[in-house]
Amino acid sequence: MDDIQIAQEISKGNQKVFEDFFNLHKLKVMNLCYGMVHDKEVAEDLVQDIFVQIYTSAHKFQGKSKLSTWLYRIAVNKTINYLRKERFKRFFVSTDDNQHKLLADERADWSMEEKEKINLVRKVVDKLPSKQKQALILFVYDELPQKEIAEIMNCSLAAVEVLVHRAKKTIKSKTDNIYGNITS
Repeated sequence: MDDIQIAQEISKGNQKVFEDFFNLHKLKVMNLCYGMVHDKEVAEDLVQDIFVQIYTSAHKFQGKSKLSTWLYRIAVNKTINYLRKERFKRFFVSTDDNQHKLLADERADWSMEEKEKINLVRKVVDKLPSKQKQALILFVYDELPQKEIAEIMNCSLAAVEVLVHRAKKTIKSKTDNIYGNITS
């Protein structure tokens, strides 16, 4: 079944096709969301919202890109919108710094020092310009080819290469003293 047929079946309410699509892509979408929000529960909620939107909007898929690319574009946009809303809320309401619930916190075998290093890297990634952060997360966490990232981000392949390079360079410059050369 090609992408247009899958989208048509989903829009008709075919649960089996939707379940297969969900199971095929849920982990990568979860990695993308978690990589941007650093909170497992929020990422899970976003994944649910994203797939609900896919289910209700499948009839809008036109086949101009791969269905997975369309899914990622929706996921990136929904996650960015969430982050914008959170930033707006934090502007008006003081919150504690539990924003960075790390997967590393659940790893008992990691030393406190290692967890702190990971936390520092995540904070550096959080402070990257939005486009650099998106490109880096799609490239590193989701291991997508740069060509597909270009389609998702609606930019050229060269732009993605530059964004990933700049993101790595920034991370390296801000973490060199703790990790040495981590971006090679």
